[in-house]
Amino acid sequence: MSAATEVPKNVAKRLTWNFDGETQLLQYKNVHTVCEESRCPNRHECSSLGIATFLIGGRECTRACKFCHIATAKPVPLATIADKEHDDILRAAVDGKYDYLVITSVARDDDEAGLAAHFARITRSLNAEGITVELLIPDFHNRAEHLAVIAEAGPAVIAHNMETIERLSPAIRPQASYRRSLDLFSHLKKHWPRVIRKSALMVGLGETDEEVQQLLDDMKAGAIDIVSIGQYLRPSPEQAEVVRIYSTAEFEQLEKSVIARDFLAHEVGPFVRSSYMARDTLAKLNAELAKRKHG
Repeated sequence: MSAATEVPKNVAKRLTWNFDGETQLLQYKNVHTVCEESRCPNRHECSSLGIATFLIGGRECTRACKFCHIATAKPVPLATIADKEHDDILRAAVDGKYDYLVITSVARDDDEAGLAAHFARITRSLNAEGITVELLIPDFHNRAEHLAVIAEAGPAVIAHNMETIERLSPAIRPQASYRRSLDLFSHLKKHWPRVIRKSALMVGLGETDEEVQQLLDDMKAGAIDIVSIGQYLRPSPEQAEVVRIYSTAEFEQLEKSVIARDFLAHEVGPFVRSSYMARDTLAKLNAELAKRKHG
């Protein structure tokens, strides 16, 4: 990072945060949150507002993405934890009087059918309580039968993160696939067009401006409705290094690039993450749809 680079306000402080030894934030009836597991830089802000993204499938992931702090290990059998996760999330949601929840998961390449059914069961139970559900899912190897189980459960939004540009994807997401992720959205658009499709990317991993523009083109062509862009912040020394800190002006330019492609809604900024203020983002999308209908 050159001396001339403008660092967005508070980025330097958050880059040097020591997450070790911090107290647990909100306790969601023993439900795991991706906020804590991934050491999200927004978790103090969201926790103070009573917001979290619930994590299902256990705490160990079968993949080893280079940006993510969630542990990679052989997970416990999904069948041994699914009922408790379902019941605890439902209880926390009802007791907390939620009207919007984001549910995500670790990757479970050992039992993708079970994970799809787990997402679907939780979605149906929350919908039955009048709670709008957004799902942030792994790619499920883009298997139609798993995506069908999830989409037919009735989530308002299905999100899946592209994370980075095509050149860096094999190194940053070694067990995923750039093209497979794009195909997932095209499949959802074809078969479940009413489900809102959402994706996020991080900047600062070594991408060029031209590569980011190409990713945005691919996301638009891939029928993605909502785009989130944020600064990659290294959660621990074991993850990929931050190559570049984007300036405020650069984020403003990124936002202009997103607007020029006419996505239905977006969030762009240093600390934006896929699920950050998700309810508000969907509200923006619905307002835009209403405007276009009557415009």
